[in-house]
Amino acid sequence: MDPNKSTREEYTNAMVVMPVPEFASPEWKKYVQAPQVLLEKLAHHSAMAPNLQQTYMTPANSKNNVYFEWDFVGRTLSMFYDVNPTLQNLSKQEKEKWEDAVGRTMFTKMLILDTSPGMLDMMTETTYPEQKGAHPDFGEEILELARHLGD
Repeated sequence: MDPNKSTREEYTNAMVVMPVPEFASPEWKKYVQAPQVLLEKLAHHSAMAPNLQQTYMTPANSKNNVYFEWDFVGRTLSMFYDVNPTLQNLSKQEKEKWEDAVGRTMFTKMLILDTSPGMLDMMTETTYPEQKGAHPDFGEEILELARHLGD
């Protein structure tokens, strides 16, 4: 996929239809399948509408919390895809990538579920000051998916 030509929607679709190998370990499946569903829901959240048809490399029209999490979850999924799905005989690099991706998954869970003006709001506003006080609600479906990340 060419990030200069492919839209964020095309990127999302490619990430969520990536097949989960039958031989994958249960832990790998758990950490890949839930974020696949979450990424698709984040991509089609109304707050992502201004960004979805832009190419992946185009600066987002709306750099809101949903966009931030969509980007973070997508990058985390790509890290999981780089690790042997059996989780056996991992190289040092694969072990580090796995541990980093698992940590990012737990961070995603924490950021999405912190619904008071919290860390995600602060991070978004620090990076994109124009977002101060303009934080879309994730909605119950995304919150529910986030509650089960890592379970």
